[in-house]
Amino acid sequence: MARWFSWWQALPTRSPYKAATLAGIALAGAFPPLAQTWLLWPAWLLLWRIGEGHRPYKPLYWGLFLWNLLTCYWLTLTALSAPSPTEALVSFLAGALAILVNPLLMLLPWWGARSLGQKLGSPTPVWLFIFLWGVFEVFHFRWELSWGWLTLGWAWSAWEIGRNLASVFGPIGLSVWTLIGIALWRELGTSRGKWGAIGLWFLLTLGMGLFPPSFSGRSGMPRSVWAMQPNIDPYAKFAEFSPEKQVERLLGLLPLAPPPGSLIVGPETVIPLPVSIDHPRTEPFLRPFFAYAERYRVNVLLGVVGYKYFSPGMPLPASARPMPEGGGYEMYNAALLIRPDTFQVHIKDRLVPFVERVPYLEVFSFLKGWYIDLGGGFGSFGRPVTQGPLFLYPDNLPVAVAVCYESIFVEDMRRRLPEAPSLIAILTNDGWWKKSSGYQQHYTYGRLTAAALGVPAVRGANTGISALLTAEGDPIASMPYDQLGRIHAHLTPQMPTSFYYRFGGGVLGGLLTFVLILWGIQWWRSRRSSA
Repeated sequence: MARWFSWWQALPTRSPYKAATLAGIALAGAFPPLAQTWLLWPAWLLLWRIGEGHRPYKPLYWGLFLWNLLTCYWLTLTALSAPSPTEALVSFLAGALAILVNPLLMLLPWWGARSLGQKLGSPTPVWLFIFLWGVFEVFHFRWELSWGWLTLGWAWSAWEIGRNLASVFGPIGLSVWTLIGIALWRELGTSRGKWGAIGLWFLLTLGMGLFPPSFSGRSGMPRSVWAMQPNIDPYAKFAEFSPEKQVERLLGLLPLAPPPGSLIVGPETVIPLPVSIDHPRTEPFLRPFFAYAERYRVNVLLGVVGYKYFSPGMPLPASARPMPEGGGYEMYNAALLIRPDTFQVHIKDRLVPFVERVPYLEVFSFLKGWYIDLGGGFGSFGRPVTQGPLFLYPDNLPVAVAVCYESIFVEDMRRRLPEAPSLIAILTNDGWWKKSSGYQQHYTYGRLTAAALGVPAVRGANTGISALLTAEGDPIASMPYDQLGRIHAHLTPQMPTSFYYRFGGGVLGGLLTFVLILWGIQWWRSRRSSA
């Protein structure tokens, strides 16, 4: 055992590429679907040792690339069913580019910690690195080339204890908390207080994971909720499978005689042709759903591709298409809530780069026509000015809606939820990635999102996994991938009472301040010892 441990300790120095390979494989294994979260510990210990080497960036990039490749290989799978060979090549290259570029961005915290540490004479600036990594994860959720899929906190999403920790820290705060635990093992070495500090971190983690702190709040009346899973191949959706048959299939999934006030949820882009978000009642494909909602006095929430018309003379947004006669129109990936008395619209704000919108389109307007067509050919979608919850009939119960990719932006969802009994609705179409790790990761991340906010959720997926989740992220009912049908349960709306919902960024700010103080103490001691 001692011989093996000695070999492992020396590996980053003797063979940094072998160490990076092991670290990359371990990091991928820590994430769903394998979800062996404990692998984060040996992986980061190896990466930090590599980072202290003479020329660390190439082996570090290799390890981070393997992590990205093995976890997110499914990004390239859109090429398998692209409408043309050219589009298949573009789709494959787009996915490959994300896998190649993201590790470069991940190197920034290493570069920053190493450069600043060398200038200030801090020999092992691990605490500074943790601070910079936390800042990096925050930034990666904020810009228009966002890719927060590999935020370390998601590695906990398959476990109840991890989802409880997310209700305290949020996903990014959980990343920083995890790195603090790993760094305590590494940095304290054989010091007298090592086991005390590690034991305290472990006890706090176990205590918060088993008994997460929360605040009291009201609950609403239980509500009948359905999720419909039409199971339509997204690549055939806009080419081979006629719109009439798709709508007919969806209508066949509507529950018979649901009780008044029920919520019935369909997946993202379930209506196969663009519809007006200003006058949806006039759309032929939507009329049966309006009639259904009025007949049974229920709420029907459907994912749609919507459009808005701009009259001649009105200013056009950057993503709008001008019309020859003047004016124009803008397309949206949206969710339409059909009530018996009115309708409401949620417009997707966090759009997948180049697939749904060219990043920073207002600045790089010459890229307006450059996008990846996965079959719909809609180009760059528009974004909302503001975004709040939708409200259900008859009691105006708030529902925070997330369309697909939006469900991992937990801080956005937190701001969208009022301090009142609420639900979360996730509408998605994970069939783009075929039967891969992608749809499993997205489902598992959604469970952590519900738990982080402490609000029950309904997840309507086109090809799966559809689910009805408790406020702890546990499935009450679910439907597996590649299956046609609907699921039903009674969800009790909950006021968001999690520690994370109450304090949000303050929790993360406190953790980042803590590690910065630890780095300052370490730096001060190293200066004193060298004086």
